[in-house]
Amino acid sequence: MKLFNSLLTFAGLAQAHYNFPAMIYGGATTVDWADVRQWTGYYTFDPVTTVSTLDIRCNVDGSTAFAAQTLSVAAGQPLGFTVNPDIYHPGPVLAYMAKVPSGYTAANWDGDGSVWFKIYEDGPGGYGTQALTWPSMDATTVTFTIPAGTPSGDYLFRVEHIALHTASSVGGAQFYLSCGQITVTGGGSGTPGPLVAFPGAYSATDPGILIDIYYPVPTTYTPPGPAVWTGGAGGGASPPPATSIKATTPATSATSVKTTSKATTLTTSKTSTTSTSAKTSPTGAIVPKYGQCGGNGWTGGTVCAAGSTCTSSSQYYSQCL
Repeated sequence: MKLFNSLLTFAGLAQAHYNFPAMIYGGATTVDWADVRQWTGYYTFDPVTTVSTLDIRCNVDGSTAFAAQTLSVAAGQPLGFTVNPDIYHPGPVLAYMAKVPSGYTAANWDGDGSVWFKIYEDGPGGYGTQALTWPSMDATTVTFTIPAGTPSGDYLFRVEHIALHTASSVGGAQFYLSCGQITVTGGGSGTPGPLVAFPGAYSATDPGILIDIYYPVPTTYTPPGPAVWTGGAGGGASPPPATSIKATTPATSATSVKTTSKATTLTTSKTSTTSTSAKTSPTGAIVPKYGQCGGNGWTGGTVCAAGSTCTSSSQYYSQCL
């Protein structure tokens, strides 16, 4: 019975976590971990929670766990990542690229140094209302546009989602990330930047990392890291946008797509899983939808806003859904 309960607990925790195992290009999805680096513990779906360690670059051992293949993509075209199972927590999606230096390939370079530039970031809606809304919530794929001015060559492509549901204390933000190996063809003559290093680009106290997104509901949000490079031939013009399903930003466009498989079939609902209501006595302020409402050690509110119910995914975490 103890073993069974432990397995149920692990299943609940894994359900709330996710990873980015494959890329999508030209309507085709690659094999999981063929062109994306298979980091140590990928099957746990666990996030990185410390921004000062090497894990923040390409996940645990992802700097040296080279993938077997490298995907060829054209500058100015959309490149996507699958999410397994889906983005379960509120927070921003960000994307970075790093040009592989001479003498290396995407399949044998560790991504060291101030070499990373940001090509995408998003932010929430609902500022100052009952709850923030995030464009990537429930997405099973995320898609970005390779800036048209990106010079040709090998790159590492770093996709990241920062979960902010427990980010009100240092170390509470959760970083879900992967690094893909790509070769950009038909590139331009842009000069990507600003350039940053991982670790180094983020501080644990950055306002986009250390933040209470529930109370009071923020009126602004700034993602961590450098400014987005818009990718023109001279570094100023914006690249052609990808088809936008859920959100766009002024810097670049991305797609957050719900799918029923690892192809690009759209669906309008998320597959639900069996859950039970959290066994807590109603206390504290009203918790907005998607906010934490229970779990071992939880001292915050346990009463969900109208239209949502406090639902337990494990003994450690309950959420208003």
